[in-house]
Amino acid sequence: MKKFLLGTVLVLALVIITLPFTGLLKHVLWRMEPAPLFENGHNLAQELGFPKDAKLLVINSDDTAGNPTFTHGILEVMPKGLVKSNSVIVHDRNDAELARVASIARQHPEWGFGVHLSLTNEYQLAYPWSPVLPKEQVPSLYNEKGLAWEKISEVVQFANPKEVKKEFIAQIQKAMDAGIKVDHIDSHMGTYYAQSTFNKNQSNVNSHSNGLLEAAIFAANHFKLPMTVNTFDKSAQKSIQLLDSMNIIRPDTFFGFYELEEMNNHLSYSGSDIIKFVTAWVVRHAFGFELPYENTAHHLEDVKVRMEIYQQALLNIAGPGLNHFFMHAASEHADDVVIPSGKNHPKGVDKVVRQGDTSVWSSEEMSVFLREHDFVVINYRDILKIQRKWQRP
Repeated sequence: MKKFLLGTVLVLALVIITLPFTGLLKHVLWRMEPAPLFENGHNLAQELGFPKDAKLLVINSDDTAGNPTFTHGILEVMPKGLVKSNSVIVHDRNDAELARVASIARQHPEWGFGVHLSLTNEYQLAYPWSPVLPKEQVPSLYNEKGLAWEKISEVVQFANPKEVKKEFIAQIQKAMDAGIKVDHIDSHMGTYYAQSTFNKNQSNVNSHSNGLLEAAIFAANHFKLPMTVNTFDKSAQKSIQLLDSMNIIRPDTFFGFYELEEMNNHLSYSGSDIIKFVTAWVVRHAFGFELPYENTAHHLEDVKVRMEIYQQALLNIAGPGLNHFFMHAASEHADDVVIPSGKNHPKGVDKVVRQGDTSVWSSEEMSVFLREHDFVVINYRDILKIQRKWQRP
C-alpha cells in the first residue's frame, strides 16, 4: 500500500512538472472553433489581404458616450494608434454626447465605431439613464426607478428577449441617425452573453436561455454588422453556429479584463486550499497569470500589473484569426469631469482601471510588444466591407 501511494505521488509530481511543457494546458478551457471559411475558401485574414495565419487584433474601447470622461478617453488613446476601435453606449439621455461622438467620427474616418448594446445602468440615480424605447413598448427592460436594470442578474431574470430585440434595433438605429457609421455591435457588461431565465418566470412566453444572444444576432443580421460573442461559453455553441451559418463575422477569440480581484471568481479561485492551489497552478501555466489578483489603489501601480497581464494574455490566448480585446479608456483631463464609480465595483476601482487601460494602450511599450509578436492591429471598418459582401439575406 505504501509503495502504491508513493508511486501515485511520484506520478502526480511528474505530471505537474511535465504538463506545462506539453502545451495541453492551453486547452484547459473550452473555446469555440474558429469561424468557418468563406465560400471562396478564404478565411477573414485572407479576405483582408493578410496571410491566412495572421494574428488579427482588434483593441476596442468600450462605453464611449456613456459618460463624457469615456469619450475624452478615446480622444487620448486612439491617436496613439493601437486602439483603432471603440463602441458607443446609446440610451435615452445622451443625445448631446452622441452628437459629439458623431463629430469625432467625421474628423477621424479611419477610426472604428460600434454600438455597445446596453441593458444595464450600473450608476443608477448617480448617473441615470433608461432604454431608448419608452416603457410602454419594453416594460421588462425597466426597473422600479424607471431606469435600465442595475445588474446583469436582473436582466437575466426579468428582461423579455422579444423586447430586448426591439431595444437593440432602436439603439443601433439611434446611433446611425446621430451620424455614426456603425461597423459592429458588442455588449455592455457582457449582458447579451448571459443565459436568460426569463422563460422560467413567464410560462406563457416562448423564450430560451440564449434569448439575449439571439436578440443580438437578429440585430446584427438586420443591419448586416459583425458582432462579438463569448467564444469561451460552451452553452452558446449552438447560437454561435447559427451566427456562423448566417455568415455574420465574429471573433475567433474574445477576451479582456476589468477589475483584477473580480477575476478570481471568474477563474473559480475559490473553495478549499487544494482547489485554490490547483486553480492557481493551472492558470499560471496555461495563461501566465499569477493568482490571486489584487486590486491596486493607485493608477501607476495598476499599469505595471495590467501591462504584464495583458501581454501574457495576448501571448497565451490570442492566435491566428480574429482576436478581440476589450478595454475601457477614460480621461479627466478636460471640462473638470470625474470618472464615475459604478455600483458593480468597489468605490474608486473604476477610475484606477480606466486610467490604467488608457495608459497601457497609449504606451510605446505595448506598441513594441505587439510588433515584436507579429500582431496585426485592425478595426471593424474593413471587416464590415467583407461582412456586406458575404452575409446572406
